[in-house]
Parts: sequence; C-alpha cells; structure tokens
Amino acid sequence: MKLLLVMTAATVVAGHAQIKPVVSQKAVNDQVNIVRLAARFTTAIRLPEPVSSVVLGDPGKFLAEHSEKEPALVLVKPISEEATSSNLLITTVSGRHLSFLLRNEGAGAQPPVDFVLTYRTPDSFLIAESGLGRNEVPVTERAAFQQVRVPSASEVETSERDGITVLLERQQRAALPVLYGRRADTPEAHGDLVKAGISEVVDQGQEVLVLFSVVNPQSHAIQILPPQIQLAGKVKKGFLVKRGRWGTSEQLAVREFRLSRKRIGPGERTDGVVVFSRPSFKQSNETLFLQIAESGAVDRPALAPIGFGVSAIRKEDSQ
Repeated sequence: MKLLLVMTAATVVAGHAQIKPVVSQKAVNDQVNIVRLAARFTTAIRLPEPVSSVVLGDPGKFLAEHSEKEPALVLVKPISEEATSSNLLITTVSGRHLSFLLRNEGAGAQPPVDFVLTYRTPDSFLIAESGLGRNEVPVTERAAFQQVRVPSASEVETSERDGITVLLERQQRAALPVLYGRRADTPEAHGDLVKAGISEVVDQGQEVLVLFSVVNPQSHAIQILPPQIQLAGKVKKGFLVKRGRWGTSEQLAVREFRLSRKRIGPGERTDGVVVFSRPSFKQSNETLFLQIAESGAVDRPALAPIGFGVSAIRKEDSQ
C-alpha cells in the first residue's frame, strides 16, 4: 500500500507542467511586443504613463483588465488552455500606441511565462535598471502559486525609487508657487476653476521636467486630469492699436507624469511632476505652458508659463 501511494504522488507531481516565470523590464518601442502567457496565470504589464484605452483582438480567447486605481497597469490572461494567440493594443494618455502579441502555447507546453513586464521610456535618466532582469526559474505549476508572488504596481514603483518619485516628494515639501488660472498673463486671477503654478524646471537638454502644484479654488471637490504641455504663440491684432492675443497653439507629447493625488477638496493642493521632450525650435512669440484642467471643465484649464534656466539640481551638482 505504501509503495502504491508513493507511485501515485509521483505521478501527480510529474503531471504538472513546468513553467519558467519571468519578471523583466523593457524599453517602450514601436514594434510588436510578444507576451508569453499560460492558462491559470495572470501577466501584469506596467507602462511609463497612464492608459486611456485597451483593445483585445479576440476577447473570446483572452481577458484584459485596466482600473483607474492603477492607471498605468494592464492585466492579461488566457481564457482557455488551448494554444492560441491574438493581439492587444494599448493607448496611453499622451497618444502613444503600443502593440502586443499575446501568445498562449497551450496546456501541454513548457515555455517561459511573463509574470511582470515593466516598460520604461528609452534614453531617459529616469530609467532604473532592476536586479530582476531576465532571470528564469523553473518551478512546477503548484510551486508557482505557492512561492512566486507577482508584486503589485505600488510595490514595484516604491522599490525602484526612480527620479520622478524623488522629485515629487521634493515638490510636496516645497512652498506653494505663484498660481496662474485661465488667463496666463495674470497670476492670482479671480473666477478660475483651477489654479496651477510651477516651482522648478529641470532642463536636461532634450528632456524637460516640470515640478508644479495645483490648487482647487472652488467650494467643492474636483478631479484633476493628466497634465498637458502647450506651445502657444502670440499674434498682434487691431486696426489702429495692435494688441497681443494668444493665437496658434500646439500640444506637445507628455512622456511621463506623476500626481500625488487626482481628487482634491475645496482649497486643497496636489503636487506633480511632468516630463516632456523639448521642442527642437520655437518662434520668438511662442511660449511653453503647463496646462491643467479639471474633469468638469476641460475647456477652462489653468495655464502656467514654463521658463527655462539653471535648475536646482544643476546647482547642487556644480558645488
């Protein structure tokens, strides 16, 4: 009887397909990214900026989940155990489109399985290489559930302690900057639905970081939308007396941003950091603005002018 029990247990263990869980970091690219999946396993895809939409090629074979509580995280998993594949298209708030090929090799296969895929902006000093790398550890399916735990998005973000997190914490400790409303020429104007001000501009050449604060002047709570960068030009109009008016405007792509919180009550403050690519050139009559709006009035944003100069980080480094 003991021999029979031992043989039965060995058969059960051998019946479990071995998998190789992989946790890796990659640079954001315009190519089709392959995601290796397996039945009864969920894969976490974390992007460098919040996601605006997720589209599956075959919803009958795969599931994709996205929550506003984790705006930069997408969870995917196969529905069936049969070998199948489909595509996944993710669009971010800045308009970037990322394409993925979801591949499930089937129940009998033993391929590596992507547990966590963290994508970072390429050529950025904010990229922090993780020690996780491309390590692959073969374990049984049962052991994977017991020993391998997928870290949450907040745990991954906290463990990395990237540059944006450090700058955001510094902005939270900073004094409130001069606030601007809808009329960018006049600070502290009345009648604005939201006000924003810039404390510091970190000029890294091709990449620019802006540390800012937002205040709610209304008598009720508001929801702050992702920050935008606007390049606006002033034109002079008038028959006898020509006066400058803001005319042409262009939205620049935001590479990454972070807000301490999106919902703020009456008179409350939230802080943030936004990263964008510096335009290769601009006209003399054009100015860069940080554009902040609340969800209830996207047509009445606050515009805070962005000035360039030697940042505090550069000063500290030169001493």
